[in-house]
Amino acid sequence: MSYPWQNISPKDAFRARQTNLISDVDRKILTQLYQPIIGPQAFSLYLTLLAEIPQESYWSKELLHTELLALSNSGIQEFYQARVKLEGIGLLKTFLVNEPEKQYLYELQQPLSSYAFFSDDLMGLLLYEKVGERKYRELQQRFSRQVRDLKNAENITKSFLDVFSFSESAFTEQARMRQNDNTLLGDNAASLPVIENDSFDFSFFRQLLNKQFVKRESITKELEHTITILYTLYGCDELQMAQFILEAADIESGKVDGETLKNIVSAAYEQRHSNRLEVKDKVTQSIQLAKDTEKGREQKLIQARFSSEEISFIKACEQLTPHQFLTSIKKQKGGIVTASETQLLRTLMEKADFKPGVLNVLTHYVLVILNNPHLSKAYVEAIANDWLQDGVDSPEKALAKAKQFAGEMKAKAEKRAASRTTAKNYGKTVARKKENLPDWAKEEHKSVVETPLTPETQQKLNERIKKLKSSGKAGDE
Repeated sequence: MSYPWQNISPKDAFRARQTNLISDVDRKILTQLYQPIIGPQAFSLYLTLLAEIPQESYWSKELLHTELLALSNSGIQEFYQARVKLEGIGLLKTFLVNEPEKQYLYELQQPLSSYAFFSDDLMGLLLYEKVGERKYRELQQRFSRQVRDLKNAENITKSFLDVFSFSESAFTEQARMRQNDNTLLGDNAASLPVIENDSFDFSFFRQLLNKQFVKRESITKELEHTITILYTLYGCDELQMAQFILEAADIESGKVDGETLKNIVSAAYEQRHSNRLEVKDKVTQSIQLAKDTEKGREQKLIQARFSSEEISFIKACEQLTPHQFLTSIKKQKGGIVTASETQLLRTLMEKADFKPGVLNVLTHYVLVILNNPHLSKAYVEAIANDWLQDGVDSPEKALAKAKQFAGEMKAKAEKRAASRTTAKNYGKTVARKKENLPDWAKEEHKSVVETPLTPETQQKLNERIKKLKSSGKAGDE
């Protein structure tokens, strides 16, 4: 499963900067108006980044994300969710620098003034839906000032020229000094959230109002902006919005009041749903969707008889980039990633459209299973070509293919080993073959032991020898 924060490492460096000085009034606005919308974690992240910027400077020193995570007592996921909330609400701009080294730049934006906040349809509606009508009115009152009636008072304020004088030459010199490349604090206006909408059909919407009493000129750009926000927050389609416009329009003048329209739409939503609008950030929704999808996918892997270790391996292959995966393996083997290996991975991803997870399984197969010292271009491309032709487009398919390869290679190796053993044994049999021996040759050689004769036996033997000799002489005669 791929998560949006997986490309952020705790070891990545960052610097923070502020474009405008953040005053005590800004902090009150952040606390009471922004915090209900963005939540405590995003609010804390803003203040933590701001605290890293020294008062005498507008840039923080270079820090690592691991330090920021420690200060906020959060993980990468929580940090990322808080960061994108700040970005979405207009309080933070994020830049990524890759050369000469990877570094994030976090540019803190000044919050809107209380007047601009309550004047903006989106910000006002978001706050209203978060805190409710009573608290919303209370906050409005808190950030309002009482206007004193001065119609009976005389304005006796002095003008600039009544108080100051200056020479034309000094004015010219000062104008020349202003022409520099430095960017002064305060030149950046506070940022409003940007809502891009291309699904609400304003052309069809206007056609619905053509035959009604609403004047065409009353649908101003400002009212279109309000309609876009209401459509985004409450999901009102063109037919519903046309009906709301008719309710909000003045019958006599045909003009539409934006505040009345917002109240009508909000009340209609609450009446239909019996609860207040729940504003969810898309990151949280996408994470939950990914988790649900991953849970179903894991069940399929289990049904496909992948072991728990193999499922963990598949997930690891999906979470790491090919370069990170290769670097990890090379580090474990005590080697280094070569330029040719990096280029090979890039080529396979760009030209062959290999998915990172599939490429990681291939890398593991070549370097770990086959125990090759490096990724050989010809060999890896041959495997990649085979996988592409077989439609290998996921890590689990790649793992199944790698297991098949390994099984085939093992079978071939065992067959070759068996053949060599048979040939070796045959050679030994031929070399040691013996002719069949007669029975007598098979008996073991026994030593003859001489036993002395007894006197009686010796006397009988002498007598027999004597007789033999006597008979031999008689024959000669």
